[in-house]
Formats: sequence, C-alpha cells, structure tokens
Amino acid sequence: MSQHPRGQEDTDSSSWMRNEGLIPDEVKLPSAPDYLTNIKRDLNEFTPKYPVYYFFYGTLTAPVTLQRIIDLPEEPKMRKAKLIGYALAKWGDYPMLINREPGQEVPGYAYIVQNEEEAQKLAYYETNAYKEAHCLIYFVDNEEPAEASEKTFVYAGEANALLEQRFDRKLWLHQMAGKLV
Repeated sequence: MSQHPRGQEDTDSSSWMRNEGLIPDEVKLPSAPDYLTNIKRDLNEFTPKYPVYYFFYGTLTAPVTLQRIIDLPEEPKMRKAKLIGYALAKWGDYPMLINREPGQEVPGYAYIVQNEEEAQKLAYYETNAYKEAHCLIYFVDNEEPAEASEKTFVYAGEANALLEQRFDRKLWLHQMAGKLV
C-alpha cells in the first residue's frame, strides 16, 4: 500500500481527505512546488486593499470625467505619472494599453481609488474590452511616493491582433464569457 503525505496508508483516499477536511485540489503532493499547492495562501494574496492608485491614460485623465464616473462631490486630485514597458494602440476611437518593449513609456495620471465601489464603477465604465492589471506607476510630479505598485486597465485581448487590426479571438471570448451556453 502507498503512503499519504501525512504517513497514513492508502486504504480509501476519499475518506482520508474527508477526515483531513481537504478537497482533492488541496492535497499536497510531495513532488509539487508550494506555489501550486498552497491554495489558502494564494487566495488571500488577491484580497483587494484600498485605497489604491489607479493609472489612467485615456478619457479618465480628465478630472471632470473621473468625478462623474465615480460620483465624487468635487474634482479629484490626480498625479501626473507614467508607465514603462507599455504602449497605446487604438481600438476604434479608444486607446488601449498593451504590453510592449521595456523602454517604451505611456504618460498619464494616477488617482487614489478609495474603495471597492469606486473600483467597480471604473471597471463598468471601462467595459469588458479592458481588464484590470497590476502595474508599476512612476510619478513625475516630484511628490512622494515616487513610484507605486498599483493598478490600471489594459486591453483584454491579444495585442498583436489589435495592432494588426484583425479579428481578436481572445477579446471575443473575454467579452462573451458567461453569454455562451
């Protein structure tokens, strides 16, 4: 008989997992690296923390637009900033942020989103042609902090399809998620 990770004999795998309070995906295999098996830790790392800076590069760089979208009582204070390693491409009339060469820069502005409600309003405004992504924001206004690892909205499809102006299956699938049966 084989041994389980905790030294128990393999008489009934499902009962052993039930007794340990585990589901099959949570069982650690001796040969699997920790990052694949430490499920509880990974889930906690993605808990949203607010306030958080968001980098904007299109219509949301206008304070009055941002004020209207997230229902602020006054125009927001925004910081002049840039991203490095990105570029802008056009999707119709709309600029899309895409990953590019390490030295390329995209100018824009950053704003401190105060809570999940504001973040949800921004995501709704951006539509599902964009997806939220982590980024390193470099501030160019001589204030502190000089940089911050925060968030932005990037193109949800394939950058090369966008640049070549061809059908983007990745974007189509992203937009149709939940609509196809």
